[in-house]
Amino acid sequence: MALALSVFILGCGSDSIGTSPGTVSVSIWGEDFIAGRIPPLMGSVAGFENGWTVRYSRFLVNVGDFTVAAADGTAGGALPAMRVYDLKNTPTPLVFGRIGGVPSHRMDRVSYRIAPATAASVAGNASAADITLLQSNGYAIYVEGEGTREGASVRFRWGFTQNVLFERCANPDKSSGLAIPSGGNIDAQITIHGDHFFYDDLQSPTARLRFDAIAAADADDDGTVTLDELAQIDLTTLPSSQYGGGDMSRVRTLRDFMTAISATLGHFNGEGDCQERIQ
Repeated sequence: MALALSVFILGCGSDSIGTSPGTVSVSIWGEDFIAGRIPPLMGSVAGFENGWTVRYSRFLVNVGDFTVAAADGTAGGALPAMRVYDLKNTPTPLVFGRIGGVPSHRMDRVSYRIAPATAASVAGNASAADITLLQSNGYAIYVEGEGTREGASVRFRWGFTQNVLFERCANPDKSSGLAIPSGGNIDAQITIHGDHFFYDDLQSPTARLRFDAIAAADADDDGTVTLDELAQIDLTTLPSSQYGGGDMSRVRTLRDFMTAISATLGHFNGEGDCQERIQ
């Protein structure tokens, strides 16, 4: 009894889980909304208002600097390389690295970065041409796709340059980071939510997916909507119940809105949230 009591006392107030280090297997995935399609709204199944369907043809992201640590100063490890992925060609989670020798401890400071591609960026599953596209334009994210409805088709082609740190990542159940198993392995997934680009609110948890305003922005009627065309759409000209929720002193056009949305795509282990910090 005395031995058991002493072990209990030592364990109280500690984040220690065991005595042997563990391993973190890190993957990335864009879920079915990127690899497959975003369908129209049907009952309780998430989808677009007004019958639109969207399919991505390319979804490039430069992501890396994945770090595991704890608030008490315990270091876990990192995968620092920035890699370019085409999530359209990632139908299932893609494991891209493992961090070994991580203390069996609650690592509540998990973070990663999406940033403009540089000469140091390497291939994840993206082609050399994909990497060059991001590097030459300073893109962190580049997407191409098409919205369709009742025979109508509108393409889009957008690149974004923000450097965003996704930090203090939490799981869908709100638990922080990763509980490293003693002598075992735990999975950690960078999850990218491609449906965010079509949200009609920057903050509301009940934002809806819309494509009408985007489709209508094709000013030159060439069938492809660019960010320059979105910049011509003043948000005050759209329905008052749509495209709000942000700092309207900075988010004034549909391009501003899309740029702000691009900093929210990163999640953790599916629906888990991270704190976003633009740098």
